[in-house]
Amino acid sequence: MFFTVKRGLSMQKSFLEVVLFVAIIAGSARAQTLAYWRFEQGPAGVPVNKPFGVPDVSGNGNHLDPWSQGGNGGYEYRNQTPYTPVPQTQQINHFSVKNSGSAPTLATRSTTQSYGPGSYPTGIDIETVTPGQFTIEAFFKPESGTHHRTIVGRDAMGVASHDPRLAALYFQIRPDQSVAICFADVSGYWHEAVSERGMIQGFDWSSDPDGDTGQWYYMAAVSTGQTLSLYLANVSAGTNPHRVAQTDLTLSGSPNTALAKGTTNGNDWHAGGWSVGRGLYNGGHTDRAYGYIDEVRISSVALKPAQFLMMPKPTVDRNPIMDGADPDVLLADNKVWIYPTSGPRTQFYTYSSSDLVHWQTHGPILDFRNMSWIPGDKHAWAPGITEKNGTYYLYYSVGPKPSHIGVAWSNSPAGPFIDSGRALLSDNNNPTFEAIDAMVFTDPATGKSYLYAGGSAGSRLRVFELNKDMISFAREIAVANPPNFTEGAFMHTRNGIYYLSYSHGGWNSDTYSVHYCTAPSPVGPWTYQGALMVSDGFHKGPGHHSILFNPAMGQWYIFYHRWNNRSGSGPYSGSRSIAIEYLHYEPDGRIKPFILTDTGVGPVWLGKTLPSDFTQDHVVSTADLHFFAETWLTSSGMTDILPIGGDGRVDFFDFSVLASQWLQTTPTP
Repeated sequence: MFFTVKRGLSMQKSFLEVVLFVAIIAGSARAQTLAYWRFEQGPAGVPVNKPFGVPDVSGNGNHLDPWSQGGNGGYEYRNQTPYTPVPQTQQINHFSVKNSGSAPTLATRSTTQSYGPGSYPTGIDIETVTPGQFTIEAFFKPESGTHHRTIVGRDAMGVASHDPRLAALYFQIRPDQSVAICFADVSGYWHEAVSERGMIQGFDWSSDPDGDTGQWYYMAAVSTGQTLSLYLANVSAGTNPHRVAQTDLTLSGSPNTALAKGTTNGNDWHAGGWSVGRGLYNGGHTDRAYGYIDEVRISSVALKPAQFLMMPKPTVDRNPIMDGADPDVLLADNKVWIYPTSGPRTQFYTYSSSDLVHWQTHGPILDFRNMSWIPGDKHAWAPGITEKNGTYYLYYSVGPKPSHIGVAWSNSPAGPFIDSGRALLSDNNNPTFEAIDAMVFTDPATGKSYLYAGGSAGSRLRVFELNKDMISFAREIAVANPPNFTEGAFMHTRNGIYYLSYSHGGWNSDTYSVHYCTAPSPVGPWTYQGALMVSDGFHKGPGHHSILFNPAMGQWYIFYHRWNNRSGSGPYSGSRSIAIEYLHYEPDGRIKPFILTDTGVGPVWLGKTLPSDFTQDHVVSTADLHFFAETWLTSSGMTDILPIGGDGRVDFFDFSVLASQWLQTTPTP
């Protein structure tokens, strides 16, 4: 009995300790969060109500009021959100807000002003604080624009000694698509942390009013009182929050770097007020941030990245898949094989995967040191791979100039490859052409094979028809040089349209990009369609790519290299990385715009038939069901198809895949 009583008292004590601890933490969190606007009232399509239709869920009562209920100065709820749930809090996120007109404003108003009633906060009044530390966070999907776009601002005038027109704070996108946090401190000093240009890509409202092609971003500004840091993540691309700008506040000489609130009021604003979706300059509402805004939080402490609303990031990074450059790809034996520039300078390797996630190294598959016709100072660059009549042909670059293209062959995609012993094509140091970047395409309509070549030294494309032996030329075909061609040509076809894509710009700079043309044949004439991939704030110099159709999934992919974790315009140095993205097409055949991601592709089934087409007759039918039944509850590798890669047992999960694909035929490009 004594033990029971003691245990009960002990449990009560532990319970009280837990309750006390939770209360302390909750009180601390409330004190740290000055305001948190989640925009969860909804429903979608309904205007944000006046007055104070956006509650402050921090409990402080710093509610937001729209300038108008709908209309030119208002906002409406939308069901487009960056995450559901919010990663840090795990709260469901149903709605965001989007401006309903051209002069939108959401703003706090703690006390009654001539232009509206006050909310009279019951907790910490955000309009009165001058925090020595702070964190501002927001998600947004912006429209494109060439003006300042303020996501969060604090109204004031006369707080910055050098320019009294400035408000107390701007958390914004700038005209050059950089992002910035700028504020005046209580001593009148002005502080800024500004990223490099080109960090933001907005959507075009005139052609896409709902922002379906837009990208969600997350931004956080953190002041410790000594350091001002700005973090940005492209949520749509799956990136982590990167620190894109940082300023040492102590270098300003300010005796107090706490955030100013001001004392001067205007006719339609008041000192210390906070705004969402607009800024203030010279006493006028300005710097409208058109587009979507969600989950805005302001804290009176300097949060660490692990405490940000978007952390821990819920998406998995599959890009980049490996170091290397200039990838060409092949689908064989239910695997994708990548042939890149990688490894020692005189060797080629290949890498295979059954799901585009896990990769196996093979090689070296070819070594210049064993090839007497290649001088010892040359590098192994930019291979191209193709298969014809059961033989695999590797076309490779020998550089720098005078450069050559060689060819080798193998009975296996894993090699080793046997070299022809001579150059297939040489440039003889001709300044108008560089013999590198070979790519071979076989036209399914005619069975003819073509080699495309040409590098940046001359930026000229040449096309050759190959003989049936695939190691000699039948003829050169005169083609027009496509617009903005530099190097790295690639040809593919879909629904009778031929696509010539290629790299443009300097290989080690942010100008490196991919452009494309369409044509009625493999040799033109070319109709220029524009850029396909360009640098963004997180990934630089995307280029030298290849494109692959996967019949097992009915999907297209683009493989390319890029520079990760680089800033500025270059020149960059070090290793490039290989990444994969999904490729989609418009009904008229144009390639849909896409973004460079960290999430990438996979895992996916790979093969030239559907995963349940075990007999590989291009239709899932009774024959496949019989084959499946014979392996029931075994560990058959062929029929153990779910999860991708198998789990060691053929069971109902695998049967569900077969049932879902019943009587389906192999997808075609």
